[in-house]
Amino acid sequence: MGTTAFAQQSRFDEANTLLEESQYREAIVLYRSIADDGYRSGALWLNLGVAYSQIDSLGVAKFYLLKAETYSETKELAREGLEFVNNRFSRRSAVLPPLPWDRFFEYLANRFGLMMITLIAIFFLYIGIALIIGSWFRKDFRKLLKKTGTAVIGLSAVLFIFAIIINYQQNRYGMGVMIERQASVFQQPSEESAVVSIAYEGYTMRVDFSESTGVENWKYVRLENGMFGWVNEHSLMIF
Repeated sequence: MGTTAFAQQSRFDEANTLLEESQYREAIVLYRSIADDGYRSGALWLNLGVAYSQIDSLGVAKFYLLKAETYSETKELAREGLEFVNNRFSRRSAVLPPLPWDRFFEYLANRFGLMMITLIAIFFLYIGIALIIGSWFRKDFRKLLKKTGTAVIGLSAVLFIFAIIINYQQNRYGMGVMIERQASVFQQPSEESAVVSIAYEGYTMRVDFSESTGVENWKYVRLENGMFGWVNEHSLMIF
């Protein structure tokens, strides 16, 4: 183990001890210092979520638990933590079910990942090309090999399109969690514009990075109830 990794593990163990001793703020300082050094793990986010939940920063706790949920080794514990935290919020947002195609691409991204889908698409492309080349040399199976090769290449093209869509969505959108007790959602990126909704601590929302580009201190979001608007970025934590 390298010196840097050993130092991080040592700090992580120290932070865990502080967490067990109910010294939550001190533990948070150490966990955050580890994260600031570039270390990432499900256990780190999970423990940060637990620590923040104990000092009543429920929005921040939810943010870190959602991040921990994306790691297979901490998914189940993170879900238990999220259930506990969500039950402590005084207000909950009305939630519209996601659109079928959004749910489909989210499933692909979570189940397989962008890299895996791309590699599978490349694999099928090579197989399809090989089958078509093979049809040139096997007259007895020419039609079968050519049709099969064309179909496999078509499947590869569909997978490439899926990969492009997933990559686009991952680059354009992020998940935001409201960390203030409440904040107004405005029609325009200005506090002088009309208020379209109120977001409360723990509300999650989809952040549109593309629409927010060039607008300082504001993020364009879609709330879980389907409404769109602008939120001051200091009210959110985003991943």
